[in-house]
Amino acid sequence: MAGRDELLGLMEIPVIRTAYLSWKVPEIQERPFRSVMFTRWSRPVLAGLCCATLMSCGFLDQDRGEPRHRYSDITEFGHVVANAFRITHPEYSLTRADWAWEREEGEMAVELGIEPLLGPETGASANFLIRQDSDSGRLYYTEPYGRAHLQVENVLHELDTLPDTTALTMTLRRLGRSGAETVPAKKEVDEVLKEIGRTKDVTAVVEWKKPMTAEDVRSRKHLHFDNAILAPPTRRDPIVYWDYSPRPYCQSCQGSSDRMTQSFEAWVNRLEPSDEPALRHFGLSLDRLRKAASGKSYGYIEQDANPVLLRKLLKLNHVKTMYIVRTRDHCEDDEHGECVPAAWPKDDDQLYG
Repeated sequence: MAGRDELLGLMEIPVIRTAYLSWKVPEIQERPFRSVMFTRWSRPVLAGLCCATLMSCGFLDQDRGEPRHRYSDITEFGHVVANAFRITHPEYSLTRADWAWEREEGEMAVELGIEPLLGPETGASANFLIRQDSDSGRLYYTEPYGRAHLQVENVLHELDTLPDTTALTMTLRRLGRSGAETVPAKKEVDEVLKEIGRTKDVTAVVEWKKPMTAEDVRSRKHLHFDNAILAPPTRRDPIVYWDYSPRPYCQSCQGSSDRMTQSFEAWVNRLEPSDEPALRHFGLSLDRLRKAASGKSYGYIEQDANPVLLRKLLKLNHVKTMYIVRTRDHCEDDEHGECVPAAWPKDDDQLYG
């Protein structure tokens, strides 16, 4: 592993457009955010990221010889495809999921609106339709107010140019791996968090030492835990992610974070073998989703947390490691809603549980 001086020396590398992730504190720019940079921990996951992106964006050929299911109920169609897109793209928040305005009678087409999970204040967003061809059963993407075909990777690329989004993508690709080349040592992460101090918000991906149920997590010291990575990505399979926010086309999936994994199970239980071709469009399979519905998580995304609390969480035995994605100024809003940099209050230094 690189020495401390070498690691800190990497911070002099300028931010590049592709924004490969470092778990180290990135170079401070003249804005409230700190961006992400290229280090050697990012390179081993690049090939896997490309494969997962191809699968989750629907580039891979769905035609394996068996007939595709033709949906006839728009709610059932949306239940499958809107949620399948959502769980394989944790980097984005779903801002819209509704029937498409531009559709013929009986046509299956839903509109999705997305924005970056980290950075909605940038105003970056995208809308597109997922349609099913009535003859072949093939899924494809179009513009929201017409029928012009879209390559969804181009849509996502517009949002992926935001460094924080790319950083989160690269981080999530590293879950479930082992070895010093990809997993930062807890001692090194702790030193970085200590260096950050009390004046920053830190977003990090927390990875458990072994998969844990929500009950297991909450029976120990913890932070918010309002989302869960239910299956880590592999070289062939995308990530499976869930949170407690309202789920499109799934009334039984609503609820508080206390029932987060149960709502995922409710969604999976409504899926049928006939949904396999549509799920495959997103790199998913019914078998893998049913295994993920066991209720155990591999980690989660902690947004804008107090670095003092993250250090306490990091020291717990059930935490394998922590990947720092972003730091930015901790703010106290003024009367105009603008950020006034401030330190975290000292009475906010206790974990839950």
